[in-house]
Order: sequence, then C-alpha cells, then structure tokens
Amino acid sequence: MIIDKLNEVLNSVDTHTTMYVFCYYIKSHMNEVAHMTIDEVAQNCYTSKGQISKCAKHLGFHSYIEFKDACIDYSQSYRDKPIFFHQEYDLPQNAKQFADGISHAIIHVGETINYSDLNRLINDIFCSQKVYLYAQGDNRSLCNVIQVELSALYIPVIICDADFMKEYRFEKGHLLLILSTNGTIFQLNKRIISRLLKADVKTWLITCNARMPFSKNRLIVPSYDLRYNKFAIRYIVDILIASMQMISKAKK
Repeated sequence: MIIDKLNEVLNSVDTHTTMYVFCYYIKSHMNEVAHMTIDEVAQNCYTSKGQISKCAKHLGFHSYIEFKDACIDYSQSYRDKPIFFHQEYDLPQNAKQFADGISHAIIHVGETINYSDLNRLINDIFCSQKVYLYAQGDNRSLCNVIQVELSALYIPVIICDADFMKEYRFEKGHLLLILSTNGTIFQLNKRIISRLLKADVKTWLITCNARMPFSKNRLIVPSYDLRYNKFAIRYIVDILIASMQMISKAKK
C-alpha cells in the first residue's frame, strides 16, 4: 500500500531531500494528489517534473500514472473504512455498541474457526528457524507485535518491506506469514502477489476472505461482520502468541 512506502521513506531519509519533501506532500494531500497532474505536484513540491518521476520510480512505480492510480486506490479504501460511532448516540452508547460488535466477532471466530488449520500454523511457526512477515496498511502494526513476541521466544523475525522488493534468503526451516484482512493486496498489486507466491519457502496466509484463491497454506478467519474483520485478525494473532507462549513454558 502506498502509505507504507511513504512512511518508510519519511522514517529513513533526510528532511531536506527532494524525496522527503515529495513523500511528505503526498501523504498530507493524498486525496488531492489523486486528481492532480504531474506539473501541479511538481509546482507544489518546488521541483521539476523529472524529479517527481524519479521520486515515483524510487517508490517502486513504473510511471507517474501508475503512482497516481495507487493514490486513487488508497483514497478509495480510506473512504470505504467502516464508521463505528454515530452522531445520534452519545459516547457511552457508541462505546457499548462498539464493544458488543467486537465481542460478537470474537465469539464467532472462537466458535467457527478451523482449529486443525490453526494448530498447524502454530506448530509451523513454533518449529521455524526464522519467520518472515508480510502485510500492508493496518496489519503492518500487527507485524511489529508478532516480531516482539516471537523474539521473546527466541524465534528470529523479519518484517518484509511493503513492496517485497528486497532479496530475502529463504532457506529450509523458514516460514513466510502473510496478513491480509480482506485480501485487498491481492486485488491492488498483482506484481507483489506474484513475487509472494513464487517465494521458495513455506507460506501461510491469514485472511477473512474465504473466497480468495491462494495456492499455499491458508488460515481463514471467520467473518461475523465485515466492519469487525480487522479485530478478528488481531484476535487470532493474540491466540497464536498466547499458544506459543504456553508451549514454550511447558518445554522449560
């Protein structure tokens, strides 16, 4: 997702560089940029069209048009984000309704998930010599949680870059874990998915999208309500971590 690429640059380059200025402007004006020409972006970034093209290519896009399409996709996905609170309710009412929704979603997962698949995934992670994590958007924060918790269990973890462009040295005993709540990454960037599927490593996908075709291992997290899918994914991540902590303690 483009926001991940922008954040990676903003966290790693000097604030006075053209690349930083470009990424900062794009992140701050994503909705407008989705409908701007390259000349307008160049003018607002105080640079040339050639530099804007270079910046877009540095982010992994072949052209400004492809870059702008990514901005449009992100803007649409942001507008489509679920709204949980409603103006007709006060804060306590909204909070209760929100908690009830999350509770129902979690209970539904606990009652209907395929525990055989869940156990296989837990065992594969626990037996791995190294775990690679790939996600976009909100799920990248979950990758950080998994990395911290698995590191405490002495399982090395690497969070893959948002474009999956780096050359990762997959070996026997390694595991690639992909998080995609609704399968959005499979719809927006075919090149990334092609690289993920071609990776010569045992691969698992955790998703709520049961209809999404995937040729490797899948853990389908049952969906109670589309709006609460991201909380269902977080719940499964917590279960994975808690289960591995239990196994680790029992072996000591």
